[in-house]
Amino acid sequence: MTYGETAVRQTVDRLLRDHRDLDAAADGALDSLDQFHIGGAGAVELLIPTLALTPGDVVLDVGSGFGGPARQIARRTGNHVVGIDITPSYVDAARDLTARAGLGDLVQFRAGDIAGFQPDPPFDAAITMHVQMNVRDKTTWFRHIAERLAPGARLALWEVCQPHQADLPWPMPWSLDGTDSFVVSADTLLGSVKDAGFTEVEWTNESTWVQGWITRTFADGLPAGPALPMLLDDGYTRVINYATALADGSLEVWRGCFTKDADQA
Repeated sequence: MTYGETAVRQTVDRLLRDHRDLDAAADGALDSLDQFHIGGAGAVELLIPTLALTPGDVVLDVGSGFGGPARQIARRTGNHVVGIDITPSYVDAARDLTARAGLGDLVQFRAGDIAGFQPDPPFDAAITMHVQMNVRDKTTWFRHIAERLAPGARLALWEVCQPHQADLPWPMPWSLDGTDSFVVSADTLLGSVKDAGFTEVEWTNESTWVQGWITRTFADGLPAGPALPMLLDDGYTRVINYATALADGSLEVWRGCFTKDADQA
């Protein structure tokens, strides 16, 4: 199972004990550890303005992982954020890191599937970053997200696409052997989002930006820690394989902004 790590919180405890000089409450202190997507905190910074948040808006983070984006949005904007993820150990780690960061009053996490989540009232905005690669029926999944949003709410995406058929080097961050990977082209993904009840505001290939981020981030080699790969089974191999596929054009990263159609319930 790709997301089978069960001792994430314990690993986080050990990593932070080994780096006692790290202040988990400091802005950006955990960025190398808690951002489960390519581009790290910089990618989240690209998404935040597209959400067009106003005071009092509440944001939904679908597939929230270790909670880095949710905490970053709350820290930058002051808005409340609710994250939901299907992996209980990730949710436990996200809650722990949020407490360490002193953001428990703004950020909460729930364990579960978006299909069974019934918020009241609906959310004012949503993000999802590097999640849909594990979803076969993407239109239905995005429709579940739309059903949790208010009409006109914005949805920001940061997602992996495959421009052409290619053999990918497994394992990847989202799949150990490819059996639970459902990567599609940017056009196909865009169609699924629109069919789910969203209108396109922006849909941009950010692969060049990502390549620059990879070059800067790994200029001195793999990070010594605490770093995200240390929380994942075979984490460094997965990160290297992903970077390789991005470099040779087998994969792309796209950023999107959409609004929920007003006629959607």
